Amino acid sequence: MKVESLRAARIGIFAALYVALSIIPISVFIGASSFLTLNLIITPVIAILLSPFEAFLSSLFGGIIAFYVAPLQAMFGPFTILLPIAGSTFGSLAFHKGKRGGLAAACFLLIATFSYLVKNFLFPYFVAPHLIAAVLALAATFKRMTPTSLKAPLFAFVSTMCEQGMMMIFAVYLLGLPWQAFIGILPLMVYERVVGTIGATLLAIPLMSIISKYVHKEEKLDNR
Repeated sequence: MKVESLRAARIGIFAALYVALSIIPISVFIGASSFLTLNLIITPVIAILLSPFEAFLSSLFGGIIAFYVAPLQAMFGPFTILLPIAGSTFGSLAFHKGKRGGLAAACFLLIATFSYLVKNFLFPYFVAPHLIAAVLALAATFKRMTPTSLKAPLFAFVSTMCEQGMMMIFAVYLLGLPWQAFIGILPLMVYERVVGTIGATLLAIPLMSIISKYVHKEEKLDNR
């Protein structure tokens, strides 16, 4: 019961954080009368701190509530809910499930890349960050070789690019944006993903330390 209560609390807390930051715009979205918001820094934090199942539920609940609380951030209508789900779930798989999780995240990024290139092969440079993230999703799964200070930004980048990958698919197939539009979107996308990576890293590292100390303390009390 205690474990389930802690799990429910984690899911609820991060879902609430996602909703709260959904009302703070940081960038316009070309092709729709909507904004990207500061919630993009929470998606990678969810991926790093929560298990894949918890990350899925937290982003699902947060995305649904944010859709109604902050409709201006819903650039794809109800499909916008899938953005944090993709970023947090695939990011969590890569962080917590080793090589198989990294492979799952890399496959998703490659599928998103292929989906973009089918329609917009005349501007292939847009998917360069996605391909870099796919490589990192595999390379960074060697956890024993990677210190926490380096793992956090690596997986934060992978997570935020998974979120962007889903956004890219919707921009191409739901909004039908032509390849010319992505020339203007590219610098904004880079800016947004840098903000997401840095912001998530600054939050995740101290939270990982706090959670680690709490878990260690709980284990000591249980042993007594």
